[in-house]
Amino acid sequence: MACGCHIARAESQSASGAACVAAGSFFADEVWAKVGGQTCLKCHHANGDAAESRFILEPTLHDSAALLRNHKAFVKMAKAQKDGKPRMLLKVTNQIEHEGGVVLKSNATGYRILKTFVERVQRDTKPKSDSTDKPAYLSPPFFDGVEMISPRRLLRRTTLPLAGRLPTDKEQAAVDKHGLDAMDVILDQLLKEDAFYVRLKEAFNDIFLTSFPGNDTEVYAWEHFPNRLWYQKHDLSTIPGSGTDQRARWHLADVYRQTIKREPLELIEYIVRHDRPFTEIVTADYIMVSPYTARGYGVFDKVRK
Repeated sequence: MACGCHIARAESQSASGAACVAAGSFFADEVWAKVGGQTCLKCHHANGDAAESRFILEPTLHDSAALLRNHKAFVKMAKAQKDGKPRMLLKVTNQIEHEGGVVLKSNATGYRILKTFVERVQRDTKPKSDSTDKPAYLSPPFFDGVEMISPRRLLRRTTLPLAGRLPTDKEQAAVDKHGLDAMDVILDQLLKEDAFYVRLKEAFNDIFLTSFPGNDTEVYAWEHFPNRLWYQKHDLSTIPGSGTDQRARWHLADVYRQTIKREPLELIEYIVRHDRPFTEIVTADYIMVSPYTARGYGVFDKVRK
């Protein structure tokens, strides 16, 4: 789409500085793309409801020169005033007679675009480069004003959530001496600590929601437990201090069920701790068992060695 400043001058040698600015990317990308082509063109064209008005626009899809003609129409309308106020803004808000009624409210983005355009035309702004010619209503780039934290603060923000501890003196000395280059070695060591795997399982339980207090048989898949009620017949006399106390048996059953719900999390830990492909969370041909679940699966005698 041809919409540059040089095109505006080629079409009309009398184009003012403000007109030239508006004919650039601001008019094409903001005024025309978001307001003129979407709203005004519906009625203000040769065969539209506003065909008899003096504000006639053209489709630009197959006619790049039409953008320049539309720009000239917008500039002419932006210069017009009614009782000292911009006629264009009064029209779109229906503050003066407008057959289309209210097409833009004063708090709408489209209205603010037109207001910016009118102000540019009326104050005869000199041309600016696109790099600095940004509408005031647009948000600044997302990362504007972001500053990188210091290596020391980064270290603290790494050890606290991943290992639940403050940085050691040795780690602080390393980042003081080598900066961010020291973080790779520190992270490698951090990810070998037991505390990291506790945190890892906590995080994945927030996704899996399998390890929780209480008893919910819906998560157990009992069809895979040929000996799922083993605890009812287990000889408690082998457990010091339990004797035949029913409460000890209830506790045994509770621990058994909790270890079942922890199996997916133990699989995550095993895969990460042994640096196995993470796809094994769904493709592994093995499972994790405890002494309790091994009895339920009927494989205790096979794995206890």
